[in-house]
Amino acid sequence: MSLQSKVWLITGASKGLGLALVKAVLARGDRVAGTSRDAAHLAAQVNGAPGQFLALETDLPDPSSVEKTVQDVVQQFGSVDVLVNNAGYAVLGAVEEVTDHETRANFDINVFGLLNMLRSVLPVMRQRHSGHIINVGSISGSIGGLSTGIYSATKAAVILLSESLADEVAEFGISVTAICPGGFRTDFLDEHSSSRRASAPIPEYESVHQVLELYRQLNKHQGGDPDKAAELMIQLSQMAHPPTRLYVGADAVRAMEKQLDRLTQGLQRYRELSLSTGFAKH
Repeated sequence: MSLQSKVWLITGASKGLGLALVKAVLARGDRVAGTSRDAAHLAAQVNGAPGQFLALETDLPDPSSVEKTVQDVVQQFGSVDVLVNNAGYAVLGAVEEVTDHETRANFDINVFGLLNMLRSVLPVMRQRHSGHIINVGSISGSIGGLSTGIYSATKAAVILLSESLADEVAEFGISVTAICPGGFRTDFLDEHSSSRRASAPIPEYESVHQVLELYRQLNKHQGGDPDKAAELMIQLSQMAHPPTRLYVGADAVRAMEKQLDRLTQGLQRYRELSLSTGFAKH
């Protein structure tokens, strides 16, 4: 193990991008703590070397569970150099179809669980005056669309709180990056995995349901390679001045380019209307 090895804490580590990242980080000799709702399953998936990998069962919406996880990591490895808030899932359906319970549950993991982890890890990083936080957002956090309204809202929150946090912790030598992936070939779109359909579908939302069928067909055919996404995150962790927001994947970049064009056109089209609300100049 290199003297320069880092300590990573990765949430949602038992599948998808999280699992790919755990394996890539371990392969380069760093130490990793991974969280999951099932630590035994995670440990079996990774089979990491003793003293290099720690699997932890963590209930992210529970601040006491998260605090204990961070304490266990510091006790085992001495610190946290890189935090990757990767855990999350999507509730898909028209905004009206998604129940209050489903909406709150999605925010509990994607936003409040992430905030719990930040509150527990930041004191460790501030004390050392160093660290890098990578929050996994989504292209859906910048572009809303049919069926993704609730999920998009959670990821928009992740992106914007990351930008505020980056400004707040820069003086402590801590970097923050929100990565915004497009489609990657993981189990994300598997039903009962990281994507869940709204439990109370409304027949009139036919166009939304057609999009959900397209997602089913896209599953396992996404263009993004999770192993390459893992390498990208490792590269970010090595940068002295990493970006605060990074779109990941060709589809994400193309979609964001189109979105920027639409926003610019709208800003110009309604510019005079927008500027009409100030006090009259004398």
